Amino acid sequence: MTGLTVPREAAPTAGRHEERGVLRGMLEKLRSGTGGCVTIEGPEGIGKTHLLHTVRSDAAQLGLRLVRGDEVIAEREPDERLRRLSACGGPFAVTLDNTERFPEARALLLAALLRRTGQLPVLWLLARRTGGRISAASTVLEEVAARHATRLSLGPLDTAAIDEMGSTAFGATMEPRLAELVHRTGGAPWLVKLLLDALTEDGLVRVRSQRAGLRSDELPRRVLDTVALWLNDLSEDARLLVTVLAVFDRPATLHEASALLDRPALQVAAAAHEALRDGVLVEREQGVDFRYPLVRDAVYENLPGATRMALHREAANLLQHDGAAADEVARHISLGSRPGEDTSGRLFALIERTSNSPRGVTDSVRLLATAGHHEEARALVAGVLRGGGTKAADSAVQVRTLLAVASAWLYTGRNDGLTGQAVGFLGESVHSPAQRARLLAARSVAHLCDMEPEAAVETGRRALRAGEESADLLTRLLADMTLSRCALNAGDLDQAVTRACEAMHLAHLGGRETAHHYPHLMMAPALAAYDELAEAETMVRLGEQQARRKGDTWLRPMWNLQRALVRFAAGRLLEAEQAAEAAADCAQPHSPVGSTALALLSHLALLRDDVPTARYHLRCAALGPFDTMDSAPEDLLWRRGLLQHAEGDTAGAFRTLRPLYATLPTRPRLLGREPEAAARLVRIARCAGAREQAATVVAVMRDLTGRHPAGRSLQGAAMHAEGVLRDDVRLVELAHQDQRLAARPLALAAALEDSGLLARDAGAGQQATTRLRQALCLYEKAGASLLARKVRSRLKEQPARTGGNPPQAPVPGWESLTESERRVGMLVAQGLTNREVAKRLFLSPHTVDSHLRQCFAKFAVNNRVELTRAVLEHHASDDPENT
Repeated sequence: MTGLTVPREAAPTAGRHEERGVLRGMLEKLRSGTGGCVTIEGPEGIGKTHLLHTVRSDAAQLGLRLVRGDEVIAEREPDERLRRLSACGGPFAVTLDNTERFPEARALLLAALLRRTGQLPVLWLLARRTGGRISAASTVLEEVAARHATRLSLGPLDTAAIDEMGSTAFGATMEPRLAELVHRTGGAPWLVKLLLDALTEDGLVRVRSQRAGLRSDELPRRVLDTVALWLNDLSEDARLLVTVLAVFDRPATLHEASALLDRPALQVAAAAHEALRDGVLVEREQGVDFRYPLVRDAVYENLPGATRMALHREAANLLQHDGAAADEVARHISLGSRPGEDTSGRLFALIERTSNSPRGVTDSVRLLATAGHHEEARALVAGVLRGGGTKAADSAVQVRTLLAVASAWLYTGRNDGLTGQAVGFLGESVHSPAQRARLLAARSVAHLCDMEPEAAVETGRRALRAGEESADLLTRLLADMTLSRCALNAGDLDQAVTRACEAMHLAHLGGRETAHHYPHLMMAPALAAYDELAEAETMVRLGEQQARRKGDTWLRPMWNLQRALVRFAAGRLLEAEQAAEAAADCAQPHSPVGSTALALLSHLALLRDDVPTARYHLRCAALGPFDTMDSAPEDLLWRRGLLQHAEGDTAGAFRTLRPLYATLPTRPRLLGREPEAAARLVRIARCAGAREQAATVVAVMRDLTGRHPAGRSLQGAAMHAEGVLRDDVRLVELAHQDQRLAARPLALAAALEDSGLLARDAGAGQQATTRLRQALCLYEKAGASLLARKVRSRLKEQPARTGGNPPQAPVPGWESLTESERRVGMLVAQGLTNREVAKRLFLSPHTVDSHLRQCFAKFAVNNRVELTRAVLEHHASDDPENT
């Protein structure tokens, strides 16, 4: 084997400003007749060749001649050739790349030429790889560099250079998650360029508001294939070693590698030496590690699932035997578990072994609580805090243990009062600012779990301030997550998104301390409430991928539940049902998440007109708790009221929902998650003669829309609810226009249905028929059989359309548009910017702007919003299926 060959990608020389300055200075000296030699050195793929290209460009700008060194050395008398060149044309530069590949004779000739041309106006520019296998030629070249050259050693690109390359590639500033991925290249230019190109080609990056973000955490296929091809040059032993090391997310010792490979230490050491020499691995204080973290990620992703699982199981056994940290052992236990396998037995064995040490207690509490074993976690916490059966720990360990269980319950929504009691128990004995900050964070979580929103917000803000003063990232992270959830429940979507964004940033900065926290679970519902449904589902997928890599499989029910809610909002009922079933299946019996998933399954069964199944799911859901932040009372009340209303018991539905009407002004959580529920609540209240409750719903929706004018579904739902309250067909017509832009098919269909009913009552039979047909089309497409059946029965009651009734006229101006103007208008109506439209249609931005002005004039509108409404209204009248 001759060593690894890095793919020759054309990468820019971002960040090489200092090196380019040195070379530029040498070229300036050459213009005045002073020659010399420069060696550009560094490991494979560090950018030597690309730097040579820039030198050639700079030499041409300065009017200097360039000569390829290969042509000179290939001649019989190369030194005479150089003298002739010097005599007839003045100073010139000679460039030679890949000099480490020279045979010994050629390397000796190069050394001789440097000595003989020392007085000539010749600048030698040599690129050579360092760190590879030692040979006779490399020894000669090292002597040349030491005696005759200015040495220019290239290292990895710095953070600013990597960010510059990313911003150039995407035309926007990289968001933290994307920047983190690109920085995992380790600053190797070839790897940075490979990743950036692959992300762009696979469409894995979206750009919005001049910020580029990831659509998925999955590595592009091109990166996986290139890394696999690159490592094929290693020997079999070295490849096996690299594969084993990929299972660890830290530097590993050769003892660990030898144990996993079941091979002698000397054989593993030889393989490690090869991988170190060829630049795949690097030595660190704690052991050997991948030089480029992205290569580790690619090797891990390329492992077959069965191989990966087996390696994790072996790693868990090895680390447990060696007395490693409990959280690391638990990670390998979880990742090494087969699908459907109960890992609790192995976790309990781990906890039993580690529960005597303070750090072991903390890890054990987190593992028990997050795996759903709340009673065991509670007993262990009580033992730590009060010395019940164990030696009482000092205050630092007590606070850390308390925070572990509080952070676990932040996800599960469970709290039995122990957290609050423990905070009071410890309050007087804790004096450290960091400890006090963490106690406040734990108390805020306890208030949130106990359904005390005002106390949770007030304590959360105090915890946030204390965390900032003590520079405690974990306190700030938990406080931000708590405040985000409180804001979402209170209908403050802007604050919910802001706090979740900050929590994600802190989770990124916190490293190991914040590794098991996932603000994605707060960000996803906040994005969904703002109609960013695709982004919300992406957030769920990214968080789930990270949790799976870290072995946090206990969160599986929550990921599936969040995915089900997002898909339900998007009208993808079958996919929502599959995700909700997955959540219910993997959740613990009668758990908050499982009960919420069952309640959602009841709603989905009702929509597909399967009332018996809806009743069964609702009975099962009612067995679980509905007094936590994730399974709140409104989740059960709303689904139960819908079932009663569908069965014709409107009075019973209102009695069931009466507590929900009362809590909406202070807790509009349901209306933020399912805005279309507002009109249904108004109709149920009106049918029960409770106009006051109906008006309350409308007032709450007005407040929400006033605070969030950009929320399309909220705006549409508010007008829809008010239209139903007032029997105002004009308001409901405006409502369905907003709902089209929100991309919520069921909400749009409900608005169209009510618009048709109100139009029928007003005597506009043709408009009623059109709107009902549009609603029917959407219900059928979504699979909402119950609602579709009801609309069909109403259509049968409508008088047949006669031939004398003229069709609905198109929106004025549409027929006058050219084909190009129509295409531009349609893309603008979809929310694309002028630049994005130009890219999509292969036009210049100037041409797009011209077409857009023509659209404004022909539609008699003044802005993009009015144009969007006009285009959508035209297509709605033409095609009932177009949403």
